[in-house]
Amino acid sequence: MSKGIYIIGTDTGVGKTVVSAGLMCLLLAQRYKSAYFKPVASGAVVMNGIAEATDAVFVQKASGFVEKSEWITPFVFKNPVSPHLAARLEQVPVDIDIIKSRLQYLKESYEWIIAEGAGGLAVPLNDEGYMQYDLIRELGFPCLLVARAGLGTINHTVLTVQAARAAGLKIKGIMINGYTGSLPERDNVETIIRLAGIPYITNLPVIAGMDTDRGQTGNLREIFEKSIVIDDIMDLMETM
Repeated sequence: MSKGIYIIGTDTGVGKTVVSAGLMCLLLAQRYKSAYFKPVASGAVVMNGIAEATDAVFVQKASGFVEKSEWITPFVFKNPVSPHLAARLEQVPVDIDIIKSRLQYLKESYEWIIAEGAGGLAVPLNDEGYMQYDLIRELGFPCLLVARAGLGTINHTVLTVQAARAAGLKIKGIMINGYTGSLPERDNVETIIRLAGIPYITNLPVIAGMDTDRGQTGNLREIFEKSIVIDDIMDLMETM
């Protein structure tokens, strides 16, 4: 049976793709049979005449993971907007059964799955109000929450934890991205630990020379090798 975790964020642009890529780097370096999965992606680049999810392209470049795009990104929208609007504009409704079938293939082919969300938890995937937290709950993943280090992160992180619990999701840990160790950031982490009640929090420093949109990985691999104990992450994953 495969084990997996779903990378969620307090907002868009907080570093979910970076964390997904870094974890894939660590898993594959240890020769764990691992896959990246992003059910719904808004924002694409055209490669060989095919629209490829920008996030998936970055993860594959950074980690060396190779798989057909239709299996790892079932729904790729060219417009970098909320998935419900992108689906409407491109007239391609998000079909949960297709997502489940692609995930089943990955579960049968890989031992570890790193899944990544689109934006924050309360993101609609269609015009009928089907939310990203509904999808995560149906797929049965536990979650790893990525948050910013600076001002505003206490509010965003605690609210996301509360929303996740209300939606029936299990957050196994929090990763603070872009951490510099300043006094306000140290206090942010301490306060989040106290208020959110999540026992596992990892601080990820700023990664130099990285640009996910342009496919520039910088020193991502080195930072994750220094900052993360892969066994700790694997302990967070649950059987799917």
